[in-house]
Amino acid sequence: MKITVIYGNMRHGSTWHCTQEILQQLMHLDVVEVTEFSLPRDLPQFCNGCFCCIYKGEETCPHRSYTRPIEEALIAADLIILASPVYGLDVSGAMKTLIDHLCFQWMSHRPHPAMFKKIGLTVTTSAGAGLGHTTKTLKNSLVFWGVQNVVTFKYPVSAMKWDDVSAKNQAKIRRRARTLASRIARVAKAPRRLRNPLFRSFFFSLMRGMQQKNDWNPLDRAHWEKLGWLSGHKPF
Repeated sequence: MKITVIYGNMRHGSTWHCTQEILQQLMHLDVVEVTEFSLPRDLPQFCNGCFCCIYKGEETCPHRSYTRPIEEALIAADLIILASPVYGLDVSGAMKTLIDHLCFQWMSHRPHPAMFKKIGLTVTTSAGAGLGHTTKTLKNSLVFWGVQNVVTFKYPVSAMKWDDVSAKNQAKIRRRARTLASRIARVAKAPRRLRNPLFRSFFFSLMRGMQQKNDWNPLDRAHWEKLGWLSGHKPF
């Protein structure tokens, strides 16, 4: 199983430790190859909002030297993990920067066909509030990229750093990680058993109708036409 992990910060705090625990459990169940990115180290630039990726293609992004390796790793992965602690009741600024840079591959623009066969996992921890909203932000990106199955791991660690997380909470995290890893491994070995998410089917059909009328972005429309999606084919 190929896994791509993107961390929303560079600290080895609670979110990092939870993610590592899940990875260790997966390694006990399957042969895995892990590629990791830490933000902002691997994407130090904010999105300019220049719309180059939308109207001219992702290769014209002024930060393409940073976004290309991340995008290629996402496409190659069987499992995508987006991990961010709660910052200001939402994802870290660095994670939001990544999400902004990759909006071109949302289903409303140019989704990559490989994304429709993947498993997605969000990992979030917090010392207090904001777990639900942060998880939703991460999950939304995976869903709108077209990812088939998205699971979540969130835990209120009630501590500012991992060393202060109680032994009881650490034990609970290990148990949850073990259960989640088993679930992911089962899904990865039998992907045909997964149902097509209802929302994805609905939204894809909605976007296909929009692209059939698209006279404002030839690049997006050409993408859908090339893949045969405007003539009835689906990537799932």
